Amino acid sequence: MNRLAVHQSVVHPRDALELTELLAGTRWDSVGLHVGGAEEVEHWWSGGAGERNLAKLVDQLLETRVTVLDVGRVELGGDLPRDVHAPHWRVLDLAARFGARYVTARFAAPDTPAGRSLAERIDVFGQLVDQARPYRVLPLLAPVPADRPDLVADALAVLAPTGGGLVLDVPVDRCTPAEVEASVDGLWDHLGYVRLSARQLEAAGDAAAGLLATLPPHVPLAIGGDDSLGLLAEDPVPRLRRLHELVDALVEHPRARARRLGGR
Repeated sequence: MNRLAVHQSVVHPRDALELTELLAGTRWDSVGLHVGGAEEVEHWWSGGAGERNLAKLVDQLLETRVTVLDVGRVELGGDLPRDVHAPHWRVLDLAARFGARYVTARFAAPDTPAGRSLAERIDVFGQLVDQARPYRVLPLLAPVPADRPDLVADALAVLAPTGGGLVLDVPVDRCTPAEVEASVDGLWDHLGYVRLSARQLEAAGDAAAGLLATLPPHVPLAIGGDDSLGLLAEDPVPRLRRLHELVDALVEHPRARARRLGGR
């Protein structure tokens, strides 16, 4: 079975401790945590409060058996200094402490002075991959839409020489199973996990069933994309359970669905 994760953006403004506690008993396996690259998370992971949250979350992960899929994010705007006080080192350090498999990263917008050529992007992303290796985490470019083969190919050009990976964003409202399968086949070893928008998934409902039917079972799935709107301000548990049902239908093969509905 695919590992299933909920990104922190889905439950904003709840923090990582609240999210982890919420997932216990909802059949979700993992969390995706925001620990850098955004001002709104600084008070959770800086100074004394950050140290307390770190210790509490590690204990909570062990107690609930929830795991951390990834932490984000590293902003790639230039050379990455080998300085433990640099922002990206804290992201790597927390990823290792939480037992995360991945750390997400993104390049600065192309219209800024930090916009770089392919060779420069390979160089800086390669620096991150190299610096992340001792922490036993794999950097992923995030997110790359599955219905944009040009962007997938561009990302692959960066990843192939560096050994990194990417987060494949699947727009449920406009992506076809063939597009997803083509992207997965083309990326293969460079595919970290698949990301889905919670709101798109809910809007599509049962009509999206089978969209990811051929996704290999070793590829994790994560939901996110509420854009920190705090849409789970009320009791989030029923919504999390419904989202789990929808994701489960997404990866169910039509033959398995027919067998289940046929009562065999």
